[in-house]
Amino acid sequence: MMRAPGAAALTLAAAAVLAPATALPTPAAAAAGCHGNACEGKNPKTLGCAEDARDIPRTEIRPDTQLHPRVWLRYSAKCHAVWAKGEWADGWTIRVAILDGDPYDAPTLASGEAFTAMVGADRTHHVGILDVDGQWVYGKWRSGAA
Repeated sequence: MMRAPGAAALTLAAAAVLAPATALPTPAAAAAGCHGNACEGKNPKTLGCAEDARDIPRTEIRPDTQLHPRVWLRYSAKCHAVWAKGEWADGWTIRVAILDGDPYDAPTLASGEAFTAMVGADRTHHVGILDVDGQWVYGKWRSGAA
């Protein structure tokens, strides 16, 4: 039996069209730009860590009154890293401090949110805010995301 020229190519093309599609990763499922301690000092937004971030319960602090900015910890499971986030005031400074290293600070802005660089979630850390008297007010030390 003779085949017409190009029959093999046509058969391959038909197989390609009828074959199940290979799933491509979605942007949300794409690998993060860092993980754990490799995230230290890096920006959670530019590395994709903010995409799956959640607030860590019971980490919010507000020194003195409601007039001060809110500050709390955020956690990314994809990056296994934490950072401080603050909002609602201009000119304050928020911090994520680690037990055995330098802290990461960020000024708050009246126009929106502020956030610090990240630290690995397994490091012992806490969130802080610089009050009007120039004193740091901190939340409890913690390790991990819980």
